[in-house]
Amino acid sequence: MRATSVPQALRERLGREASIGLIEYVDAEQSEWSDRVLTITVERFERRLAEQMGELRTALVREIQETRTETIRWTFVFWTTQLTAFVGLLIFIFRNSSR
Repeated sequence: MRATSVPQALRERLGREASIGLIEYVDAEQSEWSDRVLTITVERFERRLAEQMGELRTALVREIQETRTETIRWTFVFWTTQLTAFVGLLIFIFRNSSR
C-alpha cells in the first residue's frame, strides 16, 4: 500500500509519519490475514485429499476382492468341467475297450 493510497484528508490529519505507520500496519495485517487464509485453505485441501484417497483405497480393495472371488469361481467351474469331461472320456474308453 502506498502513501498516495491514504486519502488526502486522513494524511493531513495524521501527518506523514503516522500515514506511513498506518500503511505498514495495514500491509502487515493483510499479509498475516493472507497467510491465515492460505493455511486454512491448505489444511482443508489436505483433509479433503486424505478423505478422497481413503475412499479410493477402499474402492480399490473392494474391486480387487471382487475380482479375486470371481477369478476363483471361474477357475473352479473350468476345472470342474475339465474333470467331468476327463471322467466321461475314461468311462467311454473303458466301456468300449471291454467289448
